[in-house]
Amino acid sequence: KIMEVGKEVSDLREGDIVSGETHIFCGKCFQCRTGNAHICERMLLRGVDTDGCFAEYHVLNEQHAWLNDRKIPIEVASAQEPLGNAVHAASAAEISGNSVAIFGCGPIGACLIGLCKSFGATKIFGIDIVDYRLKLAKDMGGDVLIDGSQQDPVKEIMRLTDGRGVDAFFEMSGAQPSFEEGFRVLRPGGTAILFGLPSKKIELDVANWIVFKDAHVRGVFGRRLFGTWYKTAEVLKAGQVDLTRLITHRFDLEEFSKAFALMKSGRSGKIIMYPNKKHG
Repeated sequence: KIMEVGKEVSDLREGDIVSGETHIFCGKCFQCRTGNAHICERMLLRGVDTDGCFAEYHVLNEQHAWLNDRKIPIEVASAQEPLGNAVHAASAAEISGNSVAIFGCGPIGACLIGLCKSFGATKIFGIDIVDYRLKLAKDMGGDVLIDGSQQDPVKEIMRLTDGRGVDAFFEMSGAQPSFEEGFRVLRPGGTAILFGLPSKKIELDVANWIVFKDAHVRGVFGRRLFGTWYKTAEVLKAGQVDLTRLITHRFDLEEFSKAFALMKSGRSGKIIMYPNKKHG
């Protein structure tokens, strides 16, 4: 909620409910001026290169603020930014009438499963190694949930697709095995969407996984500014994804250490932290 506005603010008012874009773009470089502000040449990330939002108050430039519809619950509005990641990823592949495999069923992956369901995917495979997240994936509409620590995702997906593989796979975890498994279950001519960030360099069999398969490979970063925000708002307005299913825990801001420990355990969905002790 906006508590105070500066003299040069033109469109926002005190009391408005806003969400903050985490990609701080310059608006002047080649990328910004050609519609690619999300990959600005001078990009700063809020909470990484600047102060973050885990505070009672935060200073936000008007051009980085998204004005929310007051009909959207505060908790849902607070989760729009990660939902926007999923919307951006989903927009990069043809989903309607196709089968998809999503490797990594954390909050963004679970949102993506909900979107794929809404967009008309014929079969949605969700793969993770944490049972809690597989349950989230099921709640969001996953058809086949595979525990990668107990089953071989490649064998299971190929069996259930009669050896053809899936039309698209989304790598949302950054885990090295997911890249290999994802490309191996991708059918020839299929689309690979890479969103997860590996902790170290990985090896790809470019010849067999990409070239000989005539695969379409696309990296996805953040959200398009602000096109993805508009799409995300419409997704929520139309009820295509129920974000309340994804919000599993609430903490006071001063309990941040507990919230972060829970998040790192993988046994949570989206965690909401309240700076004013009004969550309960």
